[in-house]
Formats: sequence, C-alpha cells, structure tokens
Amino acid sequence: MKKLLLFLIIVGGAVGFIFYSPMFERVPPTIHINSNGYTNLEDPLNITISDDSGIKNYTVTMLANNRVYELGKGSGISVALNLKLPKVEAKNAVIKVEAIDNSKWNFFAGNKATKTFNLIIDTTSPDAEIINNSYAIGRGGSAAVIVKVADDHLKDKYILVDEKYRFNLTPFYKDNYYVALIAWPCQEKIFNAQVVAVDKANNISKTHIPLYWNTRNRIYKLKHVKLKVSEKFIKNVAVRVLQKSHMRVPNDPIEAFKEENEDLRKMNEEELFDLTRNILDDKVNSFSISRFNPLPGSAKKAGFMEFRHYLYKGEEISTACHKGIDLAKVKHAQIYSSNFGKVVAFKYLGIYGNTLVIYHKLGLYSTYSHLSETLVAEGEEVKKGEVIARTGSTGGVFGDHLHFGIYIQGYPVQPLEWMDKGWIKRNIIDVINSAKRIID
Repeated sequence: MKKLLLFLIIVGGAVGFIFYSPMFERVPPTIHINSNGYTNLEDPLNITISDDSGIKNYTVTMLANNRVYELGKGSGISVALNLKLPKVEAKNAVIKVEAIDNSKWNFFAGNKATKTFNLIIDTTSPDAEIINNSYAIGRGGSAAVIVKVADDHLKDKYILVDEKYRFNLTPFYKDNYYVALIAWPCQEKIFNAQVVAVDKANNISKTHIPLYWNTRNRIYKLKHVKLKVSEKFIKNVAVRVLQKSHMRVPNDPIEAFKEENEDLRKMNEEELFDLTRNILDDKVNSFSISRFNPLPGSAKKAGFMEFRHYLYKGEEISTACHKGIDLAKVKHAQIYSSNFGKVVAFKYLGIYGNTLVIYHKLGLYSTYSHLSETLVAEGEEVKKGEVIARTGSTGGVFGDHLHFGIYIQGYPVQPLEWMDKGWIKRNIIDVINSAKRIID
C-alpha cells in the first residue's frame, strides 16, 4: 500500500511537473508578417517570430509560378527577418512560415506554428501626369494644379512642395483627375513642386510641376519694418493678451513682450494651421470665386510678408513675420463676405484676438481677426455680400482694424492676389476651366 501511494505521488508529481513547468509550455510560436498584402519585390519582407522558450528552427518559403523559393531558415531566441524577395514574373505569391519552439511538449518535439500569407506582386509605379497648372508663382503666393493619377492599387497621391510641404488633391471632374491649390510658403526662399503618387506595393512616382518663379512683382518681396514698442503698450496690450490666453506673465516687460510676440504667436499660428488645414470637399466639378474685398473703402496699413523688428527704448527685442494684411476704416466698421463659404470657427486666438475662419472650397480659407463682434456662427453658410463681422482691437494690436488672411491648406498666402480679379481669372479660374477642356 505504501509502495502504491509512493508510486502515485511520483506519477502525480511528474504529471504536475510536465503540465506546469516552463520546459513543457504548450503555447506555439507567434508569427507576425508586417505587410499589407502587396509587394514590389524591392522592399524587404519583415517577419518576426517569437516564443518564450526560443525558436528551435524556422523556415520561410515563397510559392510563385508553381515554384518554391526558400527565403530563410535558422533558429534563435527571438527572430526578426528582413527578407529579400526573388525577382519573379508573377502577379501573386504565397508566403509560408513554419516555426518550432524549444519546448519539451509533444514528446520533446516542441510546439509548431504555421502561417501562410498571400501577396499581390506589383512592380509598376503609378501613372502621374500634369494636365494644367498656373504659369508662375511668387514667394508667399498661390497657384492651381490639375493632374491625372492612375493605378489599380493606388494608396496615396499629393503635391509636395520643397520636399516637406504636403498639399492634398481633390477629385476633379472625371475619374483619376485631381485638382489642388498650392502655396509657396513665405518662409522659403526657393520653390519646387512635384506630384507624388504611391501605390500599395510602395512603388512611387514623382512628376515635376513646371511653375516659373515670379521674382519681379514687389508684392512677393520680403519687406523689413521697424516698430516701436512702449512700456504702456506692453502693460495694457501684451500683458492683457497673455492673461486672457492663460499664459505666464513675466515681470520683466521685455520678457513679457517676447512671451506674447513669440511663444503665444507660435501657438496661435499652429492653431490657425489646424483650423485651415483640411479640404472639406469630396469632389469638385468646377471652381468659381470673386475677388475678396472684405472692407470696402479701407486703407491698407500693413502688408503680407512684412518682417517686423520690434524696438524697445531703441533696442531690438523681438521679431515676427506678418502673415496677412491690415485694413483700417472706422471703428467697428462692417466686414463683408466676398464669396460663398462656410464658417468653420469663431474664437479668441491670442495675438489675433477674436477671429473668424471661413472655408471656400479646394482648401482655400479666409480669416478675419481683431473683431469686435461677429454676425455669423460656426457651421453657418455665408453668402456673397453678407455682413459677417465688425472690426475691433481685440488681441495684440495698436488700434481698431481688420487683419485679413488667406490660407491654403494651412499655409498663409498673399491676400493681394485674391483681392485682384484679373489675377484670379488668369491664374486660377482660366487654368481650371482649360483643364476641363483638355480632359474632354
């Protein structure tokens, strides 16, 4: 009886050891293939194989055109593979991964995992063609571009300016055609634009957009302006704006002005970028817009791309680039909507004060700042000729006026272009209408 009991204890202990010991873990290896199901046969295939007990052996094969290609085999604690795929003349392939861990389970054979994965092979870059574009663009200016992009597996398409500024394309008129308004960001001294198309296999095509640089017109030249800042202005305006924006207020007047003019300005401009970044159109068949004239009979007090040097007691203490134009008339003057649009925001924006943002299609926004009041609400559609607001002195300003801005997909552009009927017709409307005739 004692021997039987001892035998049962030994057997029970052995069974318990097998079931609960890490040596006999029963979880098969984890196989992860980092792929969206497409390949161009150039980019490596990333595969990870992992298991708590380590990998005793693994094999990776590819089946294409009824032929099996061995892509890799081996062992390891945790396996990360970047596998080069063979160049095959096929449209599809099947990847098979098999892995066995170091567990003693299954009579010391270990746990086995198998994973198969289908790949679509695509080695052809998307077709990208320029249909029409504006003839020229100036620094801080705008242009229109119409393109054709076609690919069976298209993933993304956009216009890239200076290798870092992305402008999204809007479907236009017929399938595979797209239109965009683009900008030459005013902080850049040179300009280059190209259409970029990427398919799901990561084939990329880039097509240069032939826009000439307009360097003669004075509105595209950076102008340096010196502005005197008094202690009274800092106390009554800069400090007040910081407080209303819930920003820290340094005791030193110079530091207080820099906090408002630099740190708060940066935050406000980032928020304006977010407010004016999106394209709200699913598709457009045409584009029509009148010249902007928000404050008829007003005088221009400051221009776009003014680089301001702020002087305090004769010393320069801060700088900033003016990204709109200032128009002045009388206090609380009526501001008019020059075009149909949709109000996307009305809010207090620090140095810009009470600001109204209106969308006009194709990523084009108009902004109205330092307002004393608005007569339209967020989400409301405005009509041409409608009174939408009144001028004021909210924000970091010297007096009552309108700061008027034009933005294209988040980037401020020269408002004077969009206040010029002839410029709009030649550089935007005629270009888009001509593209429709070319497409037809």
